Amino acid sequence: MNSLKTVAVAALLSTTALGGAFAADAIGMPPPPPAAEIPVFDQPSGFDWNGFYAGGRVGGLNQVDGDTHWTLGGQVGVNAAFDIFVLGAELGIDAVFDEDETYAYGEILARGGIIVTNELLAYAAVGYGSDFDATNGPGDHILAGGGLEFAMTDDVTVRGQYLYGWDQTNDATSTDVHKFTIGANFHF
Repeated sequence: MNSLKTVAVAALLSTTALGGAFAADAIGMPPPPPAAEIPVFDQPSGFDWNGFYAGGRVGGLNQVDGDTHWTLGGQVGVNAAFDIFVLGAELGIDAVFDEDETYAYGEILARGGIIVTNELLAYAAVGYGSDFDATNGPGDHILAGGGLEFAMTDDVTVRGQYLYGWDQTNDATSTDVHKFTIGANFHF
């Protein structure tokens, strides 16, 4: 038993000596510096195509018989964005400056498009247009076409649009039309 006591005392002394060495190391070494915090920035996801907008435009209305007339007008509309897809509706009216008279041409459109980049929307449009029974107007039309819209700021876009109109009036003065417009919109 004497040897058992000797082994126990030796084990106790060696554990105490090693424990003191570890304790001395822990006291002598400074703690590691705290990890630097990485700043979090809200990365803008691009232009927000959702919501209402209103704007103005200039352009031309070309009757297939060859007459082209300048237009000046405006539009109001609404968009809903779903990932990279945008659906919307728009109501527009233009003053058409004919040589003989000035008349109004109105249109209602459904739009559907794809967000090509955060700031660029390519879209197709279909709808209905009317000259409101103008004396020299081109008549009523089924409209189809498309355009590109580019976000210049967080609230303002510029766009170019082309629409072809198939005559639905079928009288002596009505014709198919090509309608080109360039405009800007303010998004609310």
